[in-house]
Amino acid sequence: MKKRYSNGKTTAKAHSIKNMPSLGLDALILGGRAVIIYFLVLVMVRLMGKREVGQLSPFDFVVGVMIGSVAALPMEDAQLPFLPALVPILVLTGLEILMSTLAMHNSKIRMLIEDKPTVIISDGEIIKENMTQVRMNIDDLKQELRKSSIVDINEVEEGTLERCGTFTVIKKKEHQPLTQTDLQTTTLHNLDQVTGAYALKARTNLESLLSARGRRRPVSTEICVAHTVGTGTLSKTSASCS
Repeated sequence: MKKRYSNGKTTAKAHSIKNMPSLGLDALILGGRAVIIYFLVLVMVRLMGKREVGQLSPFDFVVGVMIGSVAALPMEDAQLPFLPALVPILVLTGLEILMSTLAMHNSKIRMLIEDKPTVIISDGEIIKENMTQVRMNIDDLKQELRKSSIVDINEVEEGTLERCGTFTVIKKKEHQPLTQTDLQTTTLHNLDQVTGAYALKARTNLESLLSARGRRRPVSTEICVAHTVGTGTLSKTSASCS
């Protein structure tokens, strides 16, 4: 009995020692495959376009997940033939590039793949039918409005669920932040009012001064107040101003 146990233990030990070179070779093979697949997938992603994850359509996202799943298979099993395992990756990438190219030039294919934007809010009113169509509930809508710093839904001119799944908001004009053009227009308008007031005050002072000296002729024949918008300059001329 002891002899049999001893022989079994010796046999198992010899078998494990015999398999050690095989395990090291498998690890080397899997490591080499990982490096090759890494650079291959990197090239495929570059070929598919420079779009962020948030900008991918559902079709693009599903294809990306499929490519990742297929690419993982030859890195998990060293006994799996390597070159045949690359064929699905190349085929899926080729289909993705082909469909994206066709979608750029054909609106029907683009609608089939990416659908169309859906208006959820119009002029401060929620379109419930469109919410039901895209399976969006009121809590999801409130969350998207908070992301856009919207406190009151009446501030919204249009809220749209885009093809890639992001929610965009256009505020009404009266609730939009001031632009540089608005500031310049407001400044010029205020400056016009200020210079006009100074010109009127100067004319009034001159009339009072001349009246105090006993001159009864109209001031317009003696003086011309030139009002230049933005400068506020006053110029004295002769009777040519009359």
